[in-house]
Amino acid sequence: MTKKLSLKNVIQSFVKDAESKAISQIEKKLRHARDTASEDLDIIEIDLPPIKTKKREKVLEAIHTVFQAERIDNKLFIKRDGYGKILVHKRLVNSINTQLPSWEVLSDAIAVVNRNEFRPDVGGWNQKPTFAERFQPIINRTPPPLLWIEVAFDRGNDRDNALNKIEYLQRYCPNTEFVLIVIPYRSPFPENPNPDATSVVATASARSSLEVPYLGHWGIGVAFDAALWYTMQWNKHIVLECGPNLYFNEVLGCLQ
Repeated sequence: MTKKLSLKNVIQSFVKDAESKAISQIEKKLRHARDTASEDLDIIEIDLPPIKTKKREKVLEAIHTVFQAERIDNKLFIKRDGYGKILVHKRLVNSINTQLPSWEVLSDAIAVVNRNEFRPDVGGWNQKPTFAERFQPIINRTPPPLLWIEVAFDRGNDRDNALNKIEYLQRYCPNTEFVLIVIPYRSPFPENPNPDATSVVATASARSSLEVPYLGHWGIGVAFDAALWYTMQWNKHIVLECGPNLYFNEVLGCLQ
C-alpha cells in the first residue's frame, strides 16, 4: 500500500510547525510562478520569506532539502533540471572521478559561499568535506569546490543565471576553477562522424563566433571578462588546471 504525503507532512518531518510557515509560503510562490509563466522555466526566482534569526539555519536546511534551491541573500533560485541536463552532469562526474580518483566529485551538492548556499551542477573537492559539513552543509558551511561546472540551456533565463552566478562566485572563490557549458534544447546534435578518432586539444574561439553547444573556462584568478570560449566539437577536449581533461564527447554524446 502506498501512502500519499502532502508537502506539509514532508516539511513537518524536518521542522516544527512554526518554522514550516516559511516553506509553505515558498510553495505558494512556486505555484504562482508556474501558473503564470508564459513558457517553460529553467530557473524560478522567488523572494525568501522572513525567517527568525535564531531559527534561520535550520529552516534553510529544510528549504534546501525540500526544494533543492540556491540562495543569494534574500532570493531563492530553484532550478528545474530535466533528464538531458542530469545526464550531462552524470557523465562529467564519472569522467572526472575516473581521472581524479583522490577527489570528491559530485553533482548538486550544497556549498556555502559568502553565507549563501549553492548547488554546483558538478563540483570537485580535493579534500572530502568533514562529516558535519556533508550531513549539515548549511549549518556547518561546506566550503566551495575547487572545480565548479555549470550546465545551462541556450536561452536567456538559464544561461544568464549561470553567467551571473559565476561572476558573483569568482569574488569569493579565488582558488576555484569555473566552467560553463551551454547546450541546445530544441534540436539534437549531429552524430560523431569519426567515433574512433583520438581526442585532441580544442582551440579557443572569439565569443562572438560561438555556436551551440559551447563552453566557457575561467582558470583560477582569471577575470570574468577574460574567459576562454570554445565551440564544442566531436573528438576535442580542454585540459583543466586541476588536472583532468574535459572531453567534449562526454557532453555531445548526451545530445543525440
